[in-house]
Amino acid sequence: MRNPYQRKAAAKTQITNFNPQAAYKQFLEALVAQGGLTALYQDGWALCATPTGQKAFAVWKNRSLAKLLIKDNWENYQPEEISLKDFIEKVIPFLREQHTALSLDLTPEGQNILVAPEKLLLDLKKYLYQVYAQKPEIFQNRDIPQPRSIRIN
Repeated sequence: MRNPYQRKAAAKTQITNFNPQAAYKQFLEALVAQGGLTALYQDGWALCATPTGQKAFAVWKNRSLAKLLIKDNWENYQPEEISLKDFIEKVIPFLREQHTALSLDLTPEGQNILVAPEKLLLDLKKYLYQVYAQKPEIFQNRDIPQPRSIRIN
């Protein structure tokens, strides 16, 4: 007979309910709310690879998540802030030109959201229109570009 008071052993693998769509939406919201994002830099930006071998530019919504990846190959890298304006006007066009994907919120376990720069720019523009319709005052006192000034092509 089994002891009913005996505690069950913990599972060896941790099961998480990772919802990529919700995480992507949270990333966009944080990007706009904070007015920027974080990437790792040391004589160049930290790049990772997709499962298919394509280059990806790793970015995080906050500095503490980026710090978790400062080890091994990225041991000497430092977290650097990129403003939303610079990200839209400089980084995304460069990534499009170089055919480099974006890796959003890469974790030490390798979990992330991969997105094409074109898709991120389009979704960011849509989200900025929603914010502009609800709170246009946000765009007056901060360095957030107005949605109509963002060029997709």
